[in-house]
Amino acid sequence: MSLSRFPWLTKIAVVLFDAFLGGACMYGAIQWRYDFLNKPIPNNVDENASFVMMGLVAALWFFIGVHRAIWRFTSISDIRKLLEGVFLAVILTPLILFLFVDRAEHFPRSAPLISGALFFVLLTVSRLVVMLIQNGDIRGLFKNNGKNRKDAILIGSGSSLYNYLRDSYRQSGGPGYNIRGLIDTDDSYQGRSIRGVPVLGNMKTLPKVYARLGTDKNNKPMLLATDINPDKSQAYELVKTASEIGAPLARIARNTGEKLSPFEAADLIGREARALDIAPVKRLIAGRRVMITGAGGSIGSELSRQIAALSPAQITLVDNSEYNLYKLDQLIESLLPDDGPTEWSAHLGDVCDSPCMEEVFKAHKPEIILHAAAFKHVPLGETNPIETLKNNIGGTKNIIDLAVKYEAKSFTLISTDKAVDPSNIMGASKRIVELLTMASEAQQSALSASAVRFGNVLASAGSVVPLFEEQIARGGPVTVTHKEVNRYFMTTEEAAALVLQAAALNVNQSLNKASIFVLEMGEPVNISRLARQLIRLRGFVPDRDIKIEYTDLRDGEKMSEALTGADENLESTYVKGVMRFTGDVSDPASMLRRIDNLLEAIDRRNKPAIRKALKTVLPDYEPNGGLS
Repeated sequence: MSLSRFPWLTKIAVVLFDAFLGGACMYGAIQWRYDFLNKPIPNNVDENASFVMMGLVAALWFFIGVHRAIWRFTSISDIRKLLEGVFLAVILTPLILFLFVDRAEHFPRSAPLISGALFFVLLTVSRLVVMLIQNGDIRGLFKNNGKNRKDAILIGSGSSLYNYLRDSYRQSGGPGYNIRGLIDTDDSYQGRSIRGVPVLGNMKTLPKVYARLGTDKNNKPMLLATDINPDKSQAYELVKTASEIGAPLARIARNTGEKLSPFEAADLIGREARALDIAPVKRLIAGRRVMITGAGGSIGSELSRQIAALSPAQITLVDNSEYNLYKLDQLIESLLPDDGPTEWSAHLGDVCDSPCMEEVFKAHKPEIILHAAAFKHVPLGETNPIETLKNNIGGTKNIIDLAVKYEAKSFTLISTDKAVDPSNIMGASKRIVELLTMASEAQQSALSASAVRFGNVLASAGSVVPLFEEQIARGGPVTVTHKEVNRYFMTTEEAAALVLQAAALNVNQSLNKASIFVLEMGEPVNISRLARQLIRLRGFVPDRDIKIEYTDLRDGEKMSEALTGADENLESTYVKGVMRFTGDVSDPASMLRRIDNLLEAIDRRNKPAIRKALKTVLPDYEPNGGLS
């Protein structure tokens, strides 16, 4: 049975232990004093004094609040309360003996001093021993209080609350807030205190606690979440409650100590961001020439940033957006020292332009190619099907052909979950380039080719999250296609790291076997609920302050997506959270011919021929929109 489930039992145990310890110290002090005088103890004064001491300790502990302190989270303020309690107990003991037991006759005058000192030392040592065993050190005992700071209420698990208080009080000037109280999400320490700060309640009682503490309109307490990776339900509940009570909300920023950051959409996806294995990635990238197509996009620019830290010999950046390429060139320049080992170059060009791309390959001879260039917007793809197919399929074929011609070591395609049983042109084009990648690998042995399937990337161009943010900033309405639409989400950092991880994993497996990699992404996120939470994050109440409108599914959209098809059997890799299946194209040469026929029809812009060629590659796909 865990005592944390019964906090009152823990409090009683603490009081009984300390009361017994206090009685023993008083008994021992009187025994020692009479033994020193070599006299017998008259009228059982030692037993009477020890019982009175025990009773006083029990009463005072409840009155002062010593019983609320959690030993592993002891602070100087807790030690101060112990000193106060001990002082009162040893002063009141002779007074009660005087009033009720033989007028304190034969009670040694030195007993309060001896027993008090011994009792205080034992109380302090017992707490510090527990603190040292469970926390590993006692430096968190000390805290530095600051005045004239904004009030705050900390919210989190017991351990995260303690860690924040300990680390922030170690810093010069202490925490940046006046901590008024704690909300324990585990509901294990209610009615107690951590490092001298009272635990005021749990998530259910937070509105009442906030109403009691937030009476000053000019200094409404900030809610600070101390769990770095809260689960989805906890994050939803916290955001919802903060919105309803009108409380400002922040969280501990990841990887930055006690610094704060606002809650963002990434906090609502319901799982911890995956930490992948960087060692094989560094071995693959270090000292090699790397090309990134679509480098100016959300994923491409994050790939460039991560690769710059891995000491490649050269980074070749390719994008057809002048502005995006300019911004990325500035970023890389700030990341790489002028005298460093890495060279980089930025090339404005279209992956569909074969002569342009050949110039880049001939000049730089990339060894590692990460192909992020693509059209990704589903509704625009439906209304512009030929351009989407030309860019996504034709561009990919150009890059693969040049990778083979110039003897690149690795090619990694960035795909999408919309490639699984595609219902739109964008998804169909991505499924075709997956087949192209697998067929190309099977046809030659020098190139390690692989693909990576993503869900939706938070904050990427075309994602619903930036759209919702813009709509909220305008005052609404927020448009959602359907109440039941669900999507998988990952952060941009995760997406880029998965691409690099896939490239490294695929290089180390047998050639002529192209793998498609996916990330375990937990449960899909309901888009309607995500919209509501984003509205709350910005301090508004859904349907009251910001309206939500449901527009119905557009051409090519599904209610939900999947990361794998029914006939695709995932297998684990040695990297936790990364799965793969090995693609198998039964007749690679035939597949490549069919894709060539499709590209010829695309070049002629012959829609009937395109539909016919699509059927030969994807028999189950039925075009919508501009090709229907």
